Amino acid sequence: MSLAEQLDSLLSEDLATVRERESSALDRILAECGGRCVLFGAGSLGRSVLRCLARDGIQPLAIADNNPALWHTSIDGVPVLPPADAARLHGTEAAFFVTIWREGHRYAEPHEQLVSLGVSRVFPVAALRWKYSCELLPFLCQDLPHKVYEERELVTAAFHLWADDRSRDQYLRQIRYRALGDYLGMTAPDRETSYFPGSLYSLRTDEVFVDCGAYDGDTIRELLRRCGNAFARIVAVEPDAANFVAIERYLKGLHPEVARRIQVHLCAVADRTGQICFSSGGDTGSAISAGADTLVDAARLDDLIRDVAPTFIKMDIEGAEVDALNGARRLITWYHPLLAICLYHRQNDLWRIPLLIHSIHPGYRFFLRAHEADGWQTVGYAIPPERLREGDTAPPAATSHACLAF
Repeated sequence: MSLAEQLDSLLSEDLATVRERESSALDRILAECGGRCVLFGAGSLGRSVLRCLARDGIQPLAIADNNPALWHTSIDGVPVLPPADAARLHGTEAAFFVTIWREGHRYAEPHEQLVSLGVSRVFPVAALRWKYSCELLPFLCQDLPHKVYEERELVTAAFHLWADDRSRDQYLRQIRYRALGDYLGMTAPDRETSYFPGSLYSLRTDEVFVDCGAYDGDTIRELLRRCGNAFARIVAVEPDAANFVAIERYLKGLHPEVARRIQVHLCAVADRTGQICFSSGGDTGSAISAGADTLVDAARLDDLIRDVAPTFIKMDIEGAEVDALNGARRLITWYHPLLAICLYHRQNDLWRIPLLIHSIHPGYRFFLRAHEADGWQTVGYAIPPERLREGDTAPPAATSHACLAF
């Protein structure tokens, strides 16, 4: 069965059946184990799950954790055990749910650990998130499966944009991850660095790089490591004041001839110019948030960049990518810059963002790469044909606009 046929088969499930599946998944798992369960992971996610279960009168038999400092303590009356002890005591009778979340974590690793210890039923956190969606969802690209099926036409349309089988395979795996909670189907992280996969394109000596979500300058540092002094200009955009200070501090340490070609704006990128609510934390999680009490300046890239033609735009802006792209329509239409856009901050970014870019300029070739585990740091690359590495010369996708809601 081809990848396209596999996607069609996956999306053929009736919406009512999907809703029933997501709402009953946890109950079915617990029923098979007589209500017995163990959580693997005593961090913030594990504790949140524990509170949710307690409201339904469900108390896990134990919490397993790899941190020896927690062993033989308890959390809300539930003992914390070494994984080997939890497996020995409960591995044949209980469902073990992996409740570990941290940057770089890959579900396959604790799954393999528990299986090697003799645990017979190991599950990802998906069924728990679906059951307690009011507290645990949405969380970045994770949300309720039925929302995927509600947009199945868009999901299918985006599949046909990807220019290579590697991208199509990654896309199908990520749709299964969202629709079925298939964590084991996710690939290992891509070995190439985020935003700069040399197998797809080469940096130019006249690069005008626009860094949206510049954080503390980490992407700028990587760009300079790769190209040295051989670039035209860098425009960095960062709304978090603490991060902005960190960038300025970094720039002061650069050679003046390099630093003078780097311009930093303290603002957010959006679909309008004005002020916008922002949650500031001085870290990678700072984001535009309607409920935040901090106001920051916001600007359309079309208004912010007037004196130069961008050749490369990167966006990692915590879910604001769609608005920012709509605010850059002039730049994309006129100059066709290479685009490296994060697709993992919201469930439907994976298909809606490529379709949006394609609707603005249909000449791009699209590629999908997941640079961290379990879909995190998934980046979509929209590359002008003339910038492709030799061999990546598939023709533009012919996607019908009849199903595109932009």
